Amino acid sequence: MDHTSTGVKNWKLVKEEPYADCRVFKVLKKTFVHPDGRSGQFYVNDSNDWVQCAALVRDARGTLCIVLVNQFRFGVQKKSWEFPGGVVENGENPVEAAKRELAEETGYVGENAELVAQYSPNPAIQSNSAFFVVIDNCRKSASLHWDENEEIETKIVPVSELDGMISRGEIYHSIAISSAYFLKRYIHKNALA
Repeated sequence: MDHTSTGVKNWKLVKEEPYADCRVFKVLKKTFVHPDGRSGQFYVNDSNDWVQCAALVRDARGTLCIVLVNQFRFGVQKKSWEFPGGVVENGENPVEAAKRELAEETGYVGENAELVAQYSPNPAIQSNSAFFVVIDNCRKSASLHWDENEEIETKIVPVSELDGMISRGEIYHSIAISSAYFLKRYIHKNALA
């Protein structure tokens, strides 16, 4: 078959059925048909949207910092430094989800929460979106409310250290790396550094 580029065509969804219910996500079996007549079955991770947030704080010298969390990640079986965040609950908007997740995971609350980005974590196999929210003037004042299997370490990191943490592999979660990119754009746009 000649694969010379003639423009990518949209496939038509003709059938969708549940395949597996895995508690935090479902797998759907979807049958698509291409305009040229080909068809195929594809398995899609169908989960709620996700959110991560940059909780902005200033240290004693006035340096712009963020709150990071470190958790054990079962998929890769090691710990990961990330931005606070989690699943957007049904009926919840991403900004409220970010504020809730930040308070639950770290005890920090803040002001002027702003939705900065929406993107697809992996459009090849996932149907959900990820959102990135910036929350300003954060301070620790809430009680922690971890999920049953959560154990979280928190630290304040100068924004200027994010690139180094990524280069050293301390931050390797792809959504956290995307969040670092969106944070840099936000800081530059708002002249915060």
